[in-house]
Amino acid sequence: MATISPDATIAIIVVAVVVVVIIVIVVICCLCRKCNQCARWSRGKAMAREEAQQEQQRAEMQRGHDQTRIERETVRDQIRAKYNLNGGKPNVAVLS
Repeated sequence: MATISPDATIAIIVVAVVVVVIIVIVVICCLCRKCNQCARWSRGKAMAREEAQQEQQRAEMQRGHDQTRIERETVRDQIRAKYNLNGGKPNVAVLS
């Protein structure tokens, strides 16, 4: 049986360590890339949910503003009718 010199043993160990380090780096990179894809997907889903909530809030606020505007216009029309400022329209009634 042939004996391996100490220098050859050290070289084999160094090569094995380098190969193991390269494999570990590749595995870590693959896992990080996969996690980043999952994170990107979940971030997109969360952003879509948040945008939907903001859109719903915006729609509710718009409805509230529209309701207030209609109420103001009604009061304004009643004041115009009361003081006969309706632009000559005789068919406007006073709602007291």
